[in-house]
Amino acid sequence: MRIAGKPVARCLVAAALLPLAPLAAHAQASLTYFARPSINPYGVAPLEIYSQDRDVLQLYTGLEVARHSNLFALPDGVSPQPVFGKSSRSDTIVRALAGVSFDRQVSLQRFRLDASVLPVKMLEYSRFDHVGYSAGGHWDWAIGRPYFGTLGARFTRAQTPFGNYYINRENIERRAKLYASGGIRFTPDLAAFVGLDTETLDNSFSGVRSSDYRLVSAETGLRFARGDASTIDLVLRHTDGDYPNRQVTDSQGNLLPGAIDNAFKQNAVLARLQVRPSNDSRMGGHIGYTRRSFDRVSQRDFSGVTGGVNIEWRPTGLFRMYAELVRDIQSEELLTASYVDLTMLRLRPGYQFTGKIHIYGVAEFGRASYEGDPSVTASATRKDDLRALGIGLSYEYARNISVNLEARRNQRDSNIGSVEYSDNVLSANILARF
Repeated sequence: MRIAGKPVARCLVAAALLPLAPLAAHAQASLTYFARPSINPYGVAPLEIYSQDRDVLQLYTGLEVARHSNLFALPDGVSPQPVFGKSSRSDTIVRALAGVSFDRQVSLQRFRLDASVLPVKMLEYSRFDHVGYSAGGHWDWAIGRPYFGTLGARFTRAQTPFGNYYINRENIERRAKLYASGGIRFTPDLAAFVGLDTETLDNSFSGVRSSDYRLVSAETGLRFARGDASTIDLVLRHTDGDYPNRQVTDSQGNLLPGAIDNAFKQNAVLARLQVRPSNDSRMGGHIGYTRRSFDRVSQRDFSGVTGGVNIEWRPTGLFRMYAELVRDIQSEELLTASYVDLTMLRLRPGYQFTGKIHIYGVAEFGRASYEGDPSVTASATRKDDLRALGIGLSYEYARNISVNLEARRNQRDSNIGSVEYSDNVLSANILARF
């Protein structure tokens, strides 16, 4: 975006999520992840491997304090004064969390409901104080043995992470997803299914509403399953993407010669996999070929292999590793109503030091290439290298209460100097479940 004639950049800070959503949620100690449960962008079929520990009703609450050295993700030496009105680059963020979840199996049906609220307070830049929330429900339904499917919805409200847009006011993202699927088993191991889902994003600030979108997707496929241990889906998926507001700036905030309609159609052939080699190890992922065609700007069409894998590996009772590798264009943060070709590797090793103390590391490496940006024909394609390194400690104060400490450094290097930054983050939180 442009503010008072000054170019402002956006960056990619979220990667596409893999079907094994429970692993991603469990691996995080941040309140933000508890308040914004994962939404699987690769379809609506019931793919998850669920834990057998199912509390019918659970309450949870928490409090977190995080100190950022570079809150607004600004390049070195750049003051936030011209845009944000103050000279301090750092700030302390206080988050509170309160939520409830319901999970119950009734005969062949399984019902899950959850709702959480996340008030956010900033000590220095209080103009960005806000209240986020997440609410949703999921029904795994079955009629006899041959018929099965899902029905669900997810609604979230959260502020756009700093660094996506450099704007001098708050932007609240409201997301909604509705989905349904149905299938029939021909044999205990073979089934066919169809699915339909819709997803919307609405931004509160008029200056970034070109990123509002409406996605409608349909899919059909075959499933091969061997009990709860492994599942393979072969899927054909089609998506219609519509952007109600036309794009007027590129990813660097430069004004385009004319407004662009970014409506697109996308087709993908996917293979999804869920495997549980042992009780302590799980693997989920997908691989396929994706083709996206823009209705009005065909020079930005995309076609190529997309995929990812998410692994939980526990070779011993004390050590475990979470690993995720993904290459896709389906990030939740769609920039300038376009796409970013993203490759990301995330590693999270952990060691159970004592019965109550767990130590873990964080390592993330990514490459974001703005191949879908409409300005690339006139200038070099923006390419960002994303890195995050950190270490954390979790202490189980009681069976349902944990204290978490983490130190992390986030960094982005780019061939566009105005979007480079580094941010050191120290955080502490306490989480309780009842």
